Amino acid sequence: MAGFGLRVLPAAIALALALVTGGCTGCRTALLEGVLASDGGTLGVRGSDGQVGSVRWPEGVFGYAVRRDGDRLALTDVLGRVVAREGDRIQVGGGDNPDGSFGGCGNVIVVSRGQ
Repeated sequence: MAGFGLRVLPAAIALALALVTGGCTGCRTALLEGVLASDGGTLGVRGSDGQVGSVRWPEGVFGYAVRRDGDRLALTDVLGRVVAREGDRIQVGGGDNPDGSFGGCGNVIVVSRGQ
């Protein structure tokens, strides 16, 4: 029975590492910060110039989705919990996509809550 535990341990460690790093394998290192704003039925980020940029929210382990939450759009995590809403200032790592959107990678951090 002791030998079974030794064989399972490396697999368990590998799985844990995959879950922790899986959402960020090959992430670009830019940082997007701004206020969440409606962007054609989804959430984008309004920058300091007032323009709303499109965002492809992180997928995988750090997966996010957009849904309506009362009168505002909300960003939800992989478990469906609301992480941020329109008007909140957020940060997310990632980089620009060829289509001009920002490709988020990793956790979305709420810097401050909107009204």
